[in-house]
Amino acid sequence: MAGGTGVYITWVTGAIVVSLALMPVFKPAWSRLTLTGFQDMFRRYWMHGLIVFSVYLWKDLFDGIDRMLMANARLDMTPFIYAIEGDIVLWIQQTFENEILTATLTHFYVAGYMLIIFSAFVYTCYFDDRHMADRVTLTMLFTYMLAIPFYLFFNVRVTGDHIPGMETLGYQLTPEIQTWFTRIDPFTNGMPSLHIGMPFAIWLCYARNDLDGRWRNWRIFLVVYMMLTAFAILYLGIHWVSDIIGGILIAILAVKLAERAAPGTWRWLDERVFVHRISWLFADWRRPVAEGGALIGRGIAYVRVPGPRQTAVAMALLIVGTSGTLLWDATHQHFPAEGVSHPGGAAGADGWLVALDTDENGNLTAISMDLETGEQYPHPLDINIDGNQSHWNLDYAETEVLISENHALVWQGYRIIPIWFDNPTSTAFGRITGPLYEDVALVDSNEHSYRYFTLDDGTVVEESEPFTPISDADVQLIVGEGSSLAWVTQSAPLTANVIEVDGVQHTFSVTVNATIDAERDAQVESMTNTVVDYGNATIVDIALDERYMVAQVNLSAVDRLVLVDLATGEQRILGDPVFPVANPSIGHGRVAYQQKQFLISNNPNPEYMDWEVDFHIIAENRSYPLHAPDDIDQTDPQAMGDHIVWMQVDADGQTEIRIYTVEVVFEPYSSRVLQIFVLLFPLLLLTWISQRIREKETRIRALDEEE
Repeated sequence: MAGGTGVYITWVTGAIVVSLALMPVFKPAWSRLTLTGFQDMFRRYWMHGLIVFSVYLWKDLFDGIDRMLMANARLDMTPFIYAIEGDIVLWIQQTFENEILTATLTHFYVAGYMLIIFSAFVYTCYFDDRHMADRVTLTMLFTYMLAIPFYLFFNVRVTGDHIPGMETLGYQLTPEIQTWFTRIDPFTNGMPSLHIGMPFAIWLCYARNDLDGRWRNWRIFLVVYMMLTAFAILYLGIHWVSDIIGGILIAILAVKLAERAAPGTWRWLDERVFVHRISWLFADWRRPVAEGGALIGRGIAYVRVPGPRQTAVAMALLIVGTSGTLLWDATHQHFPAEGVSHPGGAAGADGWLVALDTDENGNLTAISMDLETGEQYPHPLDINIDGNQSHWNLDYAETEVLISENHALVWQGYRIIPIWFDNPTSTAFGRITGPLYEDVALVDSNEHSYRYFTLDDGTVVEESEPFTPISDADVQLIVGEGSSLAWVTQSAPLTANVIEVDGVQHTFSVTVNATIDAERDAQVESMTNTVVDYGNATIVDIALDERYMVAQVNLSAVDRLVLVDLATGEQRILGDPVFPVANPSIGHGRVAYQQKQFLISNNPNPEYMDWEVDFHIIAENRSYPLHAPDDIDQTDPQAMGDHIVWMQVDADGQTEIRIYTVEVVFEPYSSRVLQIFVLLFPLLLLTWISQRIREKETRIRALDEEE
């Protein structure tokens, strides 16, 4: 239960038990409680239950869309809210902060909300108050539906994730709770607060319809709950005061919509007639045909003589269609690399991507792509996927691509082949090396020349020029970036050494710190059955640019990514430190990496077994997903200028290269849809205004004639 499932089950069970225990307190005075009443409730109100609990299914869908939209568009309104409110909630947290209060309010925050939702539905249905049940059910549905546009397009972060000095106390109470919240909450759905909006909508619905006072005790309880919840969400570092106001406003609108929609909705969905309607409809094959024809006829009659209502519907459909198209485009910003049919590897830097492609005979071609212009330049390598190196007594030699700002190297066993970006059409000639190197690093000398370094038996050697500053004989890893070379030794496996190879060859070292608090380390051990071994920790991969370095540190139980500011020495861990991460790439203020978030290794859920790609914006100190969660492995991400590239296996088992555009670029079809909207919507709006004016004039004339 290290992933938080245990505490979630406890919350749900507790909410249900308390809700049932309170039924004698809140029931109408003349009602009785019996076990058979629950059987009758499910029989009479199963449609109401489907509507209420469908909200939970919608939440998962729209939370996924919200995460993708934030990654692409980053519509973050939090700074505007902070400019208005300042540190009001920070004062509340610091004034009342107490460990017992924090623990109590955290459980109250989650379990209490579940109790309210469950009770509001069950009480009215169990005691057969159909008038109230009809309206409460639609009220809860409309409250959530009205919140969705805000969650997608008016993202407001939780206060503890934005205000300096404030903490998300509720989300960080225990590692298990933190993991659970991370999995189910994108942390950007602050406005409006449904923890206030939903109970306020329920209370208002009861207040408007409880004419005989049968639910008086329940309404008083809701008021007390809302007061405690308002304090809790501010104190725990989750919501702003503005979120509470927003929740109340959408609640008022939801109740009004539910009142108007209830008669028509339940005329068709009332459980007492719904099954009979379906049975009657399919009892004779001619009835569905007749009813379908009648429905089409009514639809034609509805639009044949358009009035303001029909025009309003047309405007609503136009808005929904345009918004849906743009939303789809904004959340699908990655596409396959064309011209690479069987990719075997890829590397990217700035605007250049070099991919290895294999033909049906296993022959390799390096294809360099200018992502800005779309131009592609193939470079036949005259080598086979198995290396064509049987004469070296090698069964297999993996091919790798190394890339820098102006050059690329294809390295396979005893062969190294350079590619120049300033002359991408030139033939790629390689050289045969003597030893089978352990590692190779590429460094740019200038636009027209490159330097590469090799690792042989723990010693770093430069092939083209003499290079002596690295005296270590136990090097286990080398990485090149720009004009810098980094390496790690076996004797100091947590120290990254960096040297500028051009000009003055100054060397400096950074010792990486991958430690976290002991409680979260214990969580890792419980999920992997392996100890987090700081004593034998080692750097297994490095990515760096002019300002930052990312080190992947292996701790036996898990790998962690540590971002180091080379100018200040500041370090921070990227991603969730309790789950697997790998293959960091850095460039242009972004870090791309692959992860298996929420994977519990000793009890794996297939949903979390595959690698997903995320990217981190260093200036914001925030990470975003690059695609919707799926069951496809996305690996080897490359952070480039305006793109992030990764390898993945598609649904048919074919490997492909995906290219993600960092900034939202609408496709031509989206632009056309937007153009149609701009042309049609003003015309429809003017038509609607004109129709409303004529309709009002007609009513006035009719009244005059009656008088």
